[in-house]
Amino acid sequence: MKSVNQFIPLSELLSALTSSVVTLVDTPEGDDVMVGSVAFLDPDDPVPEAAPAQPLPELYLQVGVSDADAAHWLRELTRHCPARYRPRALFSKGAEELREAARAAGLALIAVHPHARWEMVHALVGRIIGQGGGPLTVTATPALDTDLFGLAASVAESTHGLVTIEDDQSRVLAYSADSSACADAVRRLSVLGRQGPPGYLHWLQREGIFDRLRNTGDTVEVPAQLEWETKRRIAIGIREPGVPGIRPRTVLGTIWVQEGAEPLRSDSPRVLRGAASIAARVIWRTRHAPTTDALLIQRLFGAHGGDVDVAAFAETFGVAADGRAAVVGFARHTDEPEPAHRTHDAVHRGAVTLRLHASAFRQDCVTTVIGDRLYVLFPEHHSADRVTSWTRQVIEQLADRSGLRLRAAIASPVDGLADAARARAEVDRVLDRTADLPDADTVTTLAHSRTTVLLAEILTLIADQPQLRDPRLDTLVAYDAKYSADLLASLDAYLARHGDVRTAATDLSIHPNTLRYRVRRATQLMGLDLDSAPDRLLLEIQLAVHRSATPPPAETRN
Repeated sequence: MKSVNQFIPLSELLSALTSSVVTLVDTPEGDDVMVGSVAFLDPDDPVPEAAPAQPLPELYLQVGVSDADAAHWLRELTRHCPARYRPRALFSKGAEELREAARAAGLALIAVHPHARWEMVHALVGRIIGQGGGPLTVTATPALDTDLFGLAASVAESTHGLVTIEDDQSRVLAYSADSSACADAVRRLSVLGRQGPPGYLHWLQREGIFDRLRNTGDTVEVPAQLEWETKRRIAIGIREPGVPGIRPRTVLGTIWVQEGAEPLRSDSPRVLRGAASIAARVIWRTRHAPTTDALLIQRLFGAHGGDVDVAAFAETFGVAADGRAAVVGFARHTDEPEPAHRTHDAVHRGAVTLRLHASAFRQDCVTTVIGDRLYVLFPEHHSADRVTSWTRQVIEQLADRSGLRLRAAIASPVDGLADAARARAEVDRVLDRTADLPDADTVTTLAHSRTTVLLAEILTLIADQPQLRDPRLDTLVAYDAKYSADLLASLDAYLARHGDVRTAATDLSIHPNTLRYRVRRATQLMGLDLDSAPDRLLLEIQLAVHRSATPPPAETRN
């Protein structure tokens, strides 16, 4: 199992892990060798009996392999693997037994604390390499919005304490460097990936410490406990980014600061409040960052710059690269505007169900979520009617079972995977103009909605270009505002009924003569002749632009 990140010096990696977890035993090539990938050396790894075709991972963790087998593996590396392709370092809990074989192979040898959990060491190594650096010196400038280790180091410097950042399952994400003599038992065990003493954890629960961390946004004081030989701590819960008060914010983790050789500084609570906000952004982005596969699928649909090797994509995902395909885009439909986070949460919940339905319909389908829209690609699909029927069924089932109301647009035919980005742009174009219309069909295509789409795009173009707006309409709006004359609404109703005065007057609940007066007065103010086809067309376009930019009254919406 290999994890590839970015290259950093081995010395930075060891500094980040700290002497509490690892100790450098030997480094034949120096500690400035560059490392950028890590893998487990497990019993299933074959002994290299021939020169590899490409470099091996720079770091290996000796997990589940005896010292004798690890020494044999190192000797075979020396015999068969060119130096430029060999790993750079081996992490081992039996380092002294491997010193000679590791030196002969030119590998740095790092001793891992016997109580450290391998899964935690692997996760921390991957995280540090992925961030491109370890804890920072006092004079360095940490990339706090991307590096939890840099954040922990900065908080430790500002508070004079020993800092640990954990996730919501109490797994260590990062920690500050420290002197082992200053760390109490709980700190040492947490850095090694172990739980603290059960009695101490029970005491924290009984005293309501965990409840306060979950329910308050401020720091929580945790006094020293002689019984468990723990030192004073302060802690703060890490909550997901967002606006307080809109909805409860999920707890993402905790920052703990243990008092070290000197008392914590008086402004430590303020420092922790700022640190919790930064940590929340880092953890939130990490959790919501797309996986490599998800990113590749999004790029196929044109996101993140596109530029996908279609042949490689087809081979990776086991789908046909060519042939007629279909792309379906889904957007949420609501009667009223709602907060962005609510739309986001609803769409992502619906994405799971949508994937299940899509995979049942076609096992080779490709699905993704981009922004607040869901997309499905059906390769080699020749029946647009079947896709339309499936789409209607999915929308009905999601509405019935989860209350999620969707509108969909279909692009078909699509000319293979290479045409997926264009097809997504087409369905987006349709959804942009139809998803929020109250009477629009739940499933449509550009061909079926072309009038609606083109007219909406024309009106948007005019609305965005002030020079295309007719100032005479502003004169009418100002007159209505001053005299409450309702000339604009009367003119709009008259044109909507194609000049049928009686029907338009009924719509407005006024006498036909009143409507005739208002229309005459409006055309006088604007200097227009409704018997002129160009004047009438221009006026209808300008009124439509005005309607699209003006929300209807509350009673109309209701």
